[in-house]
Amino acid sequence: MINFNTELQELEKLPITALARGARYGDGVFETIRMREGKLLFIEDHYFRLMASMRILRMTIPMEFTPEFIVDQSLRLAEERGFENGRLRFQIVRSGGGTYTPNNNTIDWWMELDPLETKDYILNEIGLKVELFKDHYIQPGLLSTLKSSNALPYVLGSIYAHENQFDAVLLVNDAKQLVEANYGNVFLVQGDILRTAPLEDGALRGVFRKNVLDWAKDIGLEVQEASINPFDLQKADEVWITNTIRGIQWVEKYRKKTFGAEKAKEMIDMINRKLNVLGAL
Repeated sequence: MINFNTELQELEKLPITALARGARYGDGVFETIRMREGKLLFIEDHYFRLMASMRILRMTIPMEFTPEFIVDQSLRLAEERGFENGRLRFQIVRSGGGTYTPNNNTIDWWMELDPLETKDYILNEIGLKVELFKDHYIQPGLLSTLKSSNALPYVLGSIYAHENQFDAVLLVNDAKQLVEANYGNVFLVQGDILRTAPLEDGALRGVFRKNVLDWAKDIGLEVQEASINPFDLQKADEVWITNTIRGIQWVEKYRKKTFGAEKAKEMIDMINRKLNVLGAL
């Protein structure tokens, strides 16, 4: 079951007109939000990123689109699905026809909700094995910061990882700087420095990224948003891949280099404590 424009229905009944421009041109944006005990985590951050993305894409934003509306509609779907810990995908597409020039800028939307086994973020027990993906580059710019339906570099990177038995790949921009992974932002820990690529280099404006940058000081880390040369991986003590669904995934191996997970464990434990005390943020 999905929630399509406030109507609960089966996914198979999604109208082809709602899929047309997304399928033809990748003309859409989405948010992936973690639901924890019936609450959407970091909802304000997701909401403001979604509103900014829709404005950048010149979409008409419905008057009813508020954080409360998104929460209410997600809870209707969660009640229908029968669970309260899950992965919510909130998809926005430009409706109507047209070619490159759309007939109008109105939107359709739908929500899909899949269950998660636990309410807490769990650090992976076995570290990831990663490699650089250099077949296609991230092109820095305003569009690279969006959660766009046009995600071919991430799709192709994920296929490359699967075909070559890597858990993830690290993506670079056209200046050969490391910007992110195929499913999240990348952080490097070296001593007491926590470093991640700046948005200007092409990194996604990740919601979990934003909160990690805010909370790093709580475990004694100094934050730097600075360009990352792939050679910097050889100097790092830890490498993380982060997103709102998985939290932090630690990398164990990049080529001949191995990494630890001490600070990653501290960060995950601290985030879970915050969520348990404060509820959904």
